[in-house]
Amino acid sequence: MFKRITLLLVSAAVAAIAPLASPVLAAQSSKPVPAELSNIVFAMDKAASSQDIESVMKYYAPTFNHADGLNRDRYKQVLRDLWQRYKSISYRTEISKWEQQGDLITAETVTMVQGAKGSENDNFKLDARLISTQTYKSINGQLQVVSQKVLAEQSSLSTGEAPPPVKLKVPELIGVGRQYVLDAIVTEPLGTSLLLGAAIEEPVEAKNYLNENTINLRPLRAGGLFKIGQAPFSSGDRWISVVLVRESGITITSQRLRVSKDFTGNQYTPLPEPDSTPSRVRPRPNNEQTL
Repeated sequence: MFKRITLLLVSAAVAAIAPLASPVLAAQSSKPVPAELSNIVFAMDKAASSQDIESVMKYYAPTFNHADGLNRDRYKQVLRDLWQRYKSISYRTEISKWEQQGDLITAETVTMVQGAKGSENDNFKLDARLISTQTYKSINGQLQVVSQKVLAEQSSLSTGEAPPPVKLKVPELIGVGRQYVLDAIVTEPLGTSLLLGAAIEEPVEAKNYLNENTINLRPLRAGGLFKIGQAPFSSGDRWISVVLVRESGITITSQRLRVSKDFTGNQYTPLPEPDSTPSRVRPRPNNEQTL
């Protein structure tokens, strides 16, 4: 017997807010961060944590573009919609490296995002980690973001008194048409608790930000979800999300999977889990979900 649950998968939207944070020093770079860059990013962090959309957007160039297909107007709308769903949200970022070429500054950042909804019937908590690159340019005497690309993304939404702690194992990069293994393991004993679960795969596209999805949940016989998926035969990013539900709470954990024509390395192979058999699927020469 299947149960259905409607959840807001906001982890996708977190990708749009990676640069909103407050680095002062580079985390792994020997070069000191330019004062202008630190000041701008600190101001963006302060405005974003206050959910001041107009103050944030003044640091984005009119021609801003995001690798996920967002322009400046769509980016602004995604931020506004996300913040309306959270009573509090905060950002903390470190600059891992940066370089300047001519009038352009490119920074790679690691961002931690935390949020809480806090309503009586919707008390989801958000934790996310993103690695992204932003390119800045001085426009009319002010440094502004002209482009952004997410390199890696992991997030978790949880609710309830004791949501299941989940360890998600899925590759961050895979070759086109290749199979990959997904393991979502509950890291504490279930006891007599019933565990329900499902996996969702969708392309990273602007139209999929802040989607609401109705999910078919299946009873799980083991302490987690184990599947083999199939990458599409074209390059592009995918969101892989796993929903696990037990009596005491819900956890939704997600990760970005980058699919590249240039990647030919070995894929992640998990250790066998006792009393579990991955669900295998046939390859599909298109972009349809395989999980």
